[in-house]
Amino acid sequence: MRTRRYRQLNSPSQNLDSFLDILTNTVGVLMFISLFITVVAVDSSTIVTTPLVSNTEKKPRFFEVRNNKISYIDDEEVDRQIAILTKNLPECSVPEIPQNLDNYTYQLYLNRIQEYEKCRGQTIQSFRRFKGETKHYKVKFYDVDALIYEPLTPETGESYQTIAQTDSNFNEILENFDPNTDYLAFLVRPDSFSAFRAARKQAWKAGYNVGWEPLKQETPIVFGSNGRSVGVQ
Repeated sequence: MRTRRYRQLNSPSQNLDSFLDILTNTVGVLMFISLFITVVAVDSSTIVTTPLVSNTEKKPRFFEVRNNKISYIDDEEVDRQIAILTKNLPECSVPEIPQNLDNYTYQLYLNRIQEYEKCRGQTIQSFRRFKGETKHYKVKFYDVDALIYEPLTPETGESYQTIAQTDSNFNEILENFDPNTDYLAFLVRPDSFSAFRAARKQAWKAGYNVGWEPLKQETPIVFGSNGRSVGVQ
């Protein structure tokens, strides 16, 4: 907008210019508001509203919701299997650099470095060959520092229509947890919001906090070395 010059005498042309400036600004604001309302209206059918996320010291217990079925991601069982693997691996110790380096100690140090690298390589290969399994998933390492969980079958999991039953697998799993120290974190596929709502209702009834995260249908479940977190809602 051009710079206005204020004068002592107001001519009709100045009044008209000021009016046009105000009108232009007003129309611009109205167009922006109209565009914003249009975008919100278009996106409102695809946005799932959720409560605000809050931090918690409780431990997450992960579930996948796929094909309107609920599957427990038993990471503790996987940790147990990895601990067995690790226990049987050789200890690879990094050799210390000798303080006095002559030809003999230098060659000895190089040999120990080679032994360490060989040991480390064997350890990495052992982790890459690792194939864990839980009730619902086969598990393997992904890029060494992460784990990928793949369903054993396309139909794995418990139907959301039966989880309210007292003897359901979902309720049996919840009985092994503590609402005071654990919360439930659901990874929800686009086709399974009905199942998620049923599971969340059952979890709330049992006194658990619940968090969830939408996950695209084709996105694999990968837990990195730093773990994964889904906030409580």
